[in-house]
Amino acid sequence: MRPADELAELWAADGLNMEAIEAVDITGWRTYQLVYFLDQVLQKSPLPEGNVKRLSKMYPKISKAQNAELRLRWCQIVLKNNLEAEYSKVKDFLHSQ
Repeated sequence: MRPADELAELWAADGLNMEAIEAVDITGWRTYQLVYFLDQVLQKSPLPEGNVKRLSKMYPKISKAQNAELRLRWCQIVLKNNLEAEYSKVKDFLHSQ
C-alpha cells in the first residue's frame, strides 16, 4: 500500500511533481489498491486548485471506471473538491444505484 500512500501525497501537494507522479505506474494495480489510493486522496481533500482535474485526465481508468467502489470514491472526491465539471458523473452514479 506504500505506493498508493506516496502517490496520494504527491497529488495532495501544492506544487505537483509530475515527474514523480508519472513514475508511478498504476496500470497493474488491482481494484483494492485503487480503492485504497482514492480513500487516501479523499482524506487529503480538498486538494489544491486544479489537482483533481489533472488527476482525472491522467487516470481515466479511475475517473471513468464502471466499478461501483471506484465510482463511489471518485464521486466523493469530485464533491469534496467542488469539481463542477464532473457533477454529471455523480448524478449518473446516483441514478445507477
